[in-house]
Amino acid sequence: VEAKLPAWNAHEFWKFIKQDAEADIPGDVVHDGGHEGSRKSWNGEYFIDYINGGETPHIMSYSQKANHSVDPDFDGELGIPESVAEGYSYMKNKRVAEDGRGMMSWGEAARRDGAPPIKIAGIDVNDILDAAKKLPIAGLLSKAAIEEIPGFVKRMSKRVNDGFFLTYAPAALAAAYFVKPENGFEAMDYLRKVQLASTKSKDFVWNLPGEFRFINVSDSAVLQPVKPGLWFNAQMISFADLAVNDQAWK
Repeated sequence: VEAKLPAWNAHEFWKFIKQDAEADIPGDVVHDGGHEGSRKSWNGEYFIDYINGGETPHIMSYSQKANHSVDPDFDGELGIPESVAEGYSYMKNKRVAEDGRGMMSWGEAARRDGAPPIKIAGIDVNDILDAAKKLPIAGLLSKAAIEEIPGFVKRMSKRVNDGFFLTYAPAALAAAYFVKPENGFEAMDYLRKVQLASTKSKDFVWNLPGEFRFINVSDSAVLQPVKPGLWFNAQMISFADLAVNDQAWK
């Protein structure tokens, strides 16, 4: 689900979350955005293109809907590709190159360092980004990141029936903050101001969409960062190799 917000304010922000994205959050969490929505989405990740959006940013939610709320007569899984096992096996066993470690399977590389780097025509995208660090491409990257999501999801759904689509990625910097849900808009508004201010810097720009999600924390982990309950998780991310050096973002 995606939309161009009519204005950047708490009402439109929460209206999209409650009504358009159908987030599974209680109506009394925040009063902005009107009444409680259908709550059909049982999980979701949200993306906002601050750089190109101005006062009316583009927002997208990638979510999964609870089957019983979409179809009360649902009695089993539908549309599963016949080659799911082969698709997973192919991806897991594909040979990839890891800097300083040589060749290994995708599965080993992913467990060790996360998603392996993307290559275009045999060239590591990290090297391409490093060569382009002086170019003003933050707007292009932020826009493309959102526009590519439907294609990623479609390809991975056909291949492995899975919404997990981050199979390869350039080196990225990421930050995530747990805040109380009622302070969600204020958190994203602050991150928006930080990102827009960074576009004037010649050293480092937050060049990807702002992201957020809702997380239900249970009292079950040995080292949990916050108390149990519903939390709003505000996130920022940027390609590291577009910084002038590794000190520019620290």
